[in-house]
Amino acid sequence: ASAQMFTTDPSPVQNSTKNVKIIFDAQKSGVAGLKGLTGSLYAHIGVSTDKHPDTWAFTPTTWNKNSADNEFKQVSADKYEMVIADMHQYFSVPSDEKIIRLCVIARKPSANNSSTDQTSDQFIDVVADGFAMTFDHNLETTVITSPTTYTFTVATSQAATIALKVNGSQIATANGTKLTKDYSFTSQGSYLVEATATNGSETLTESYNILYIPTSPQANYPGGVPKMGPVVNADGSVTFCLAAPRKSTVMIVGSWDNYATLDSRIMSYQDYNGCRYFWTTVTGLDPNTDYNYYFNVDGVTNVGDPYARLSLDCYSDKWLPADVFPDRPKYPYALFEDRQVSVHRSNFAPYKWRVTNFEIPQHDHLLVYEMLIRDFTGTEGANEGNGTFAKAIEKIPYLKDLGINAVELMPVMEFNGNNSWGYNTNFYFALDKAYGSPVEFKQFVDACHGAGIAVILDIVFNHSDGLHPWYQMYPVGNNPFYNATAPHDWGVLNDWKQESPVVQQQFKDVLQWWMKEYNVDGYRFDLVKGLGTQYGSTDGYNASRIPVMKAFHAAIKEIKPNGIHINEFLGDYNEEVQYANDGQIGWNNQNGNAQAWAKGAGTPNLNYFSAVNCSRPWGGVISYLESHDEERVGYVAKSQGSAAVKNSMTFNMQNLSSLAAQLLMTPGPQMIWQFGEFGDDQTTKNSSGNDTDPKKVNWNYLNDPDRAGLQNNYKELLTLRRDNPELFNQGAGTINFSGSVQRQAQFVSGNKEVVVLINPSQSARNISFTPQRMSASAYQVISHSVGTAKPVLTANGAQLTASIPPRCYAVFASNAVAGVDDIVADAVDSNAVYGGQGEIIVNGDASAVEVYNIAGQRQASLQVPAGIYIVRFADGTTTKVVVK
Repeated sequence: ASAQMFTTDPSPVQNSTKNVKIIFDAQKSGVAGLKGLTGSLYAHIGVSTDKHPDTWAFTPTTWNKNSADNEFKQVSADKYEMVIADMHQYFSVPSDEKIIRLCVIARKPSANNSSTDQTSDQFIDVVADGFAMTFDHNLETTVITSPTTYTFTVATSQAATIALKVNGSQIATANGTKLTKDYSFTSQGSYLVEATATNGSETLTESYNILYIPTSPQANYPGGVPKMGPVVNADGSVTFCLAAPRKSTVMIVGSWDNYATLDSRIMSYQDYNGCRYFWTTVTGLDPNTDYNYYFNVDGVTNVGDPYARLSLDCYSDKWLPADVFPDRPKYPYALFEDRQVSVHRSNFAPYKWRVTNFEIPQHDHLLVYEMLIRDFTGTEGANEGNGTFAKAIEKIPYLKDLGINAVELMPVMEFNGNNSWGYNTNFYFALDKAYGSPVEFKQFVDACHGAGIAVILDIVFNHSDGLHPWYQMYPVGNNPFYNATAPHDWGVLNDWKQESPVVQQQFKDVLQWWMKEYNVDGYRFDLVKGLGTQYGSTDGYNASRIPVMKAFHAAIKEIKPNGIHINEFLGDYNEEVQYANDGQIGWNNQNGNAQAWAKGAGTPNLNYFSAVNCSRPWGGVISYLESHDEERVGYVAKSQGSAAVKNSMTFNMQNLSSLAAQLLMTPGPQMIWQFGEFGDDQTTKNSSGNDTDPKKVNWNYLNDPDRAGLQNNYKELLTLRRDNPELFNQGAGTINFSGSVQRQAQFVSGNKEVVVLINPSQSARNISFTPQRMSASAYQVISHSVGTAKPVLTANGAQLTASIPPRCYAVFASNAVAGVDDIVADAVDSNAVYGGQGEIIVNGDASAVEVYNIAGQRQASLQVPAGIYIVRFADGTTTKVVVK
């Protein structure tokens, strides 16, 4: 255990040792809040075994359990003891497993996870039975920066001849079961401290590498221009490089050296363009092997690589289920548990792309599905947050069938913890392992492209969390990469200094890495208001943000000329116009108006789904009813809706269907938030704002006929948009989604025409339009609100008229519209079919239809239980019917 805050009697502890006394010295713990107390402390304690080598594999105590069996009894000032009579019984370890490590925390009786109330995780080796040895020292580090004296302790289970050597020279010997020796290291250099114990013919050996760290030498990076991160050279060697201004010495510590701290791994430095870069080249690495490494900075701070392609998290990896990423590189908990560790593999995540000719959709025709991988799939009906890329791949056929052409993933870069929305990024180049492996993410992207779906990553360049290496390396307030406090009104976590050339280079490299390595198609930039280099105006016009965002866009276009760039800006009009003129798309939050409609009685102006009606350039914003940041309209309907909405699921879904029609039938890019297509009604808010806890996986909502009907409406509308883009080009149509009596839109291109009729009132209305083709028979109904009868067009002079139920919609199209035959499964007008209460109603010859349930079983009559049914007509056409 570090600094010997925990010791044992006997020492060493062996697998079969009984009555193990664990002794805690609060003075050596380094935790001020545990010193000078009276009364008991308590242990959170566990073990790891040969079959379960991860730490804390067996934990008989729950956190904050205070009972006699986990009590540290005080025996003197700052000294505590607890006794475990039989380790296998206490920890419930099977008899065929060998205990290899005790894991222990000492804490106050009411510890709240504060570092002032408890120790860090500590580990005590448990050695095999028979002749065994332990070798410890009293300090927490093997890297020193000044003359330092260590106390080394060697203990054996049986009497032996014990010897201690430093760089081959013997410094102490003893006969018995224990040797303790103080030794001072006074000169810079690397030292091998080796202990041996001999019992008869058996000799045991253990060692430490102690490094009195020297100053890094000056030498130029190969080629003269430092390149951050690991670079694989032509000869197979790897050059590692870390930007670390104002630092004197950096050493790389790698698994290829068994994590030894060696003076041969001191990195050279080069000062370039006002920044100091440390670099070294490592040879002999197998390109198909994962190697762990970290950087020691000035002998004090141990950090991961900001450019790590995969990161191991000392705090979170131990809790990650093994089946999420089964063959993932493992954190070396047996050696340390206090630093982030990076992973290098020269042949990183090899994968052969199946789809090599994917074309990114035209930006003003984007139909985006915002997705949080964590909650998109997983345990049905539970809020376990265990969604993964592998599970999401299974749903890609659903997304294709729905009709979207892009997914926007909430951040997937390495974030703090295993359960997050992802906006607390720590390592920008590394995929978070909680969602699966890099290869699985590539498979997800490939499968999306195969389905005609672009992949957009949400990315956070405003701030990082506290485990980013550059944040760890410097004191707050004196960091070349971070502001001490955010100089704008939207500060979150640790605010990047956007003006730093190194930060700017990092961000460009990040954008291009994910597009080159993972083949993603673009980005949604979070909190653009905080991305300026000159601070002052946050919500108003800020000229310094514009070149920053243009540089990001240029970096995207270098890799994919048609790459997607979306800004969460929601700010000044003049500034947003400049972004739009550069090909960037803004976010258009219409949640307030959408909520007003969802309540079932209001008639808000939904013309604002259009960029031009928001005084933005055509296609310059992506509109949405809801996103992860807003309350779900389904929840608002359920909790605040009119009596009609609250008392009728059918009316509720009809009302939401007409809301969706106004969004999706507005030309320009649009977005839906996952599960909005079937009216998910879980709240996304709590008393502090956004509720980021996992939400229930509610795919079973689709078992409800009304919700399934809403989802089908989304499918009809999205498919119409996706398959007929020319109808939704600039100038192809007109919309009027602001009236309180009727609303409509009309789109014409060549021999194609689509008409949208919406009734915003509380009673059925006849709504008329002037057609381009003066015959009702020239139009088919291709979509109408869930649970309503197929509307019929009738001539009314020069106009055509249809009766639309309250808060419902209908879409009519000419026969030339692509997909009409697929969308419209209804037969001739004389055979209009719709679902009733416990029955299917046929306006026409009922004997000419056959009814099947969704399992394909033919029904004996039109009297059927609630559910979804397929009705087949004599001419072979079919339609889907929902019965209450």
